[in-house]
Amino acid sequence: MSNFYERYWEGDASELSDFSLKWPILLPYIPKDKEVTVLDFGCGKGHILSEILYLNPKAKLIGCDVSEAALQVARVKVPKAVFHKIIDGGAIPLPNSSVDFVFSSEVIEHIYDTENAVSEISRVLKSGGKALITVPYHGFLKNLMIIFLGFDTHFDPVGPHVRFFSKRTMTKLLKQNGFEIEKYDYYGRFRPFSKSMVVLARKK
Repeated sequence: MSNFYERYWEGDASELSDFSLKWPILLPYIPKDKEVTVLDFGCGKGHILSEILYLNPKAKLIGCDVSEAALQVARVKVPKAVFHKIIDGGAIPLPNSSVDFVFSSEVIEHIYDTENAVSEISRVLKSGGKALITVPYHGFLKNLMIIFLGFDTHFDPVGPHVRFFSKRTMTKLLKQNGFEIEKYDYYGRFRPFSKSMVVLARKK
């Protein structure tokens, strides 16, 4: 998987092409004016971390990604942050209960071992800490539309998405890993055909 994303970030991939779409929805959930430790899981080139630093200069920022090419850019963009290269199925190189807030947007649908990823997010979060996760939305009516109008494009065998989440399966995955759901939200298009869903979850 890392080789795929090295090519992705070294190529002409548009960095966060959906930023203007999702950031107004995600912004209210970002912790502000607190000395908190924030982990961006799947940080790419550090765009979101730079925005979080602008909102909260007191935050301790950590980013992790599978792509060294992306991390090289992120280290320059956000020199205050600490960055780690990780592998799919590997551990996040942080101590247990060391993070207050985890941000992960449009990431875990790209991961084969989602169970490990969410388990690791739970492990590094403090009790009461929160995770803000976004993934492409898959609901009944949208799935029907995909089947009839865009199956081959949506499930492109050489595309980057390897996992597909509904609200039910996301809830199950998070609850199995010690989270309770605080809120679901959506962005892009209109329900029930939203582009992505947002979940804010708290570690018990």
